Amino acid sequence: MLGQHWALGIGNADFEYLRWMNESLRWMNESLRWMNESLRWMNESLRWMNEYLRWMNESLRWMNESLRWMNESLRWMNESLRWMNESLRWMNESLRWMNESLR
Repeated sequence: MLGQHWALGIGNADFEYLRWMNESLRWMNESLRWMNESLRWMNESLRWMNEYLRWMNESLRWMNESLRWMNESLRWMNESLRWMNESLRWMNESLRWMNESLR
């Protein structure tokens, strides 16, 4: 049993393989730690983006509501101007009649 572990019966080649596996697993573990940290950062970034998009959406709702009110106000103003225009036509017509009657 030369070149073997006295208690386990494992040869030198097996030890080399186990050392290599151990080192590979350490690298994999370290890589997974970095990936985990990256995913945490990405998750946090997405949370902030989500919050930002909620605020933007809310702002757009307020802007939309404001534009609706402005549009409604413009409709009322337009209607008022129509009535004023109609009144001015009637006044103009009345003045013509008065002018005709004075001749």
